[in-house]
Amino acid sequence: MVTTTRLRVNVYRMPVLALLIICSLSLAAVAALSAVATTVPISAALATSIAADLFPVTVKVSNGNLHMTEPVAQFLDNERVGMAVRIQAYDHRPAQGIAISEMGRATISGTLGYDPATQQVLLTNPRIETLEFDQKNAATQDFLTAIKSAWSVLVTNPMRAPMPPHPYLLPFKNNIQDLSYDGKNIMLTVSYQ
Repeated sequence: MVTTTRLRVNVYRMPVLALLIICSLSLAAVAALSAVATTVPISAALATSIAADLFPVTVKVSNGNLHMTEPVAQFLDNERVGMAVRIQAYDHRPAQGIAISEMGRATISGTLGYDPATQQVLLTNPRIETLEFDQKNAATQDFLTAIKSAWSVLVTNPMRAPMPPHPYLLPFKNNIQDLSYDGKNIMLTVSYQ
């Protein structure tokens, strides 16, 4: 009779133990899945659309200004991404009788990174790939010299920019952990914890 009683007790405990094990495994699976990161690819076309939210940009250079518009993301090689922009360099000082405006194109490049603490995009080892004006004259030569001088003074390594407020990024903006480039797409690593 003792053996039978013990057997009955064990049989009654089995469903309770099985239920506890299933619940524990379910909770562990939910916890593991909630911390799993996923990647979101961004093509050059989408990167161009996202970057447009940060433009136009104007930078003071010497006595003039450099106004940048029409950004186009470019995947240059397996490591570096670029941003081509339309530029307008201008120096307007009416009191001195100066009104100069020159148009051109420029491309800057670097390797991508991300700082999750500040939610900033990083461009490491930035450099000017191209910088050309539509016209070649004394004014554009002066602007080229001023821009290159300002670049060496103003540009940090890495360059930092805020994450653009683009609708594509808004659903997971606060969960971005990293940003990288695989040679074909910019990859956002998103983690929900």
